[in-house]
Amino acid sequence: MSGKYFLDSNILVYCFDTNSPNKQDVAQKIVKKLVDSKNGQLSTQSLQEFFNVITRKLNCTKENAKQSVEYFSAAFPVHCNTVKDILTAISISIKTQFSFYDSLIVAAAKAENCDIVYSEDLNNGQEIDGIKIVNPFL
Repeated sequence: MSGKYFLDSNILVYCFDTNSPNKQDVAQKIVKKLVDSKNGQLSTQSLQEFFNVITRKLNCTKENAKQSVEYFSAAFPVHCNTVKDILTAISISIKTQFSFYDSLIVAAAKAENCDIVYSEDLNNGQEIDGIKIVNPFL
């Protein structure tokens, strides 16, 4: 086990969601722990989705959202999705019936040898190709 944790975009979003203070607290603690331990991992997809959601749903300015993307991308290694990741995601989607984009998160985590994916969107406790899904908000 590598001890690496992959962050889905919803974990990043909840760091800024004042409408969900309990989830915000949990997300901020996870991010702080992973920044301090240097065991976190993101993908370009996580950053893209984060930017899109906080500017559309949380009314964050694009300038502030950009600063947050810059912070997260400096704090964590960022996996750039490849054609191999896309093909892996398709295979995961076929096997699990997850959406393509959820499967792409798992594929990126797999490519970076992560043990755990933190996500609210996937099935808590499910293991996919040796990667455990954890919903930290349950």
